[in-house]
Amino acid sequence: MKTTTMALLTGLLALAGAAYAQHDHSKMEKGHDHGSATAAKGETVTLKGEVLDLACYMAHEGKGEKHAKCAQACLTGGAPAGILGADGTVTLLVEDHEAKKPYKMVLELAGKQAEVTGKKFTRGGLTGVVVSAVKKG
Repeated sequence: MKTTTMALLTGLLALAGAAYAQHDHSKMEKGHDHGSATAAKGETVTLKGEVLDLACYMAHEGKGEKHAKCAQACLTGGAPAGILGADGTVTLLVEDHEAKKPYKMVLELAGKQAEVTGKKFTRGGLTGVVVSAVKKG
């Protein structure tokens, strides 16, 4: 009985995980939006600085041209992106679910200087920008 129950629970968890993975965030029902840039109002800002992979930056302060290849691999692999301003401030960069291309362009600039424009939000003490435009800086 115990083995059957565990097998059933494992199967249900696998199905729930598969259903969640198939969820299409770009087609949210009205009232069930996850806070996309179009659903919330934020201040439009333009930030200049180095594009970081936050995993390496937080773990061992990985940054700069000598870290660019690693940053590119980490960002391509799914690590969160950030931008390091001249004043030392790091801001999280977030993909807009409805306009993904600018964020993908950010990933290509890992370890390099960039100018990023988007809507700025601060939640729980974390500041992020939903990327709407980017150019090499």
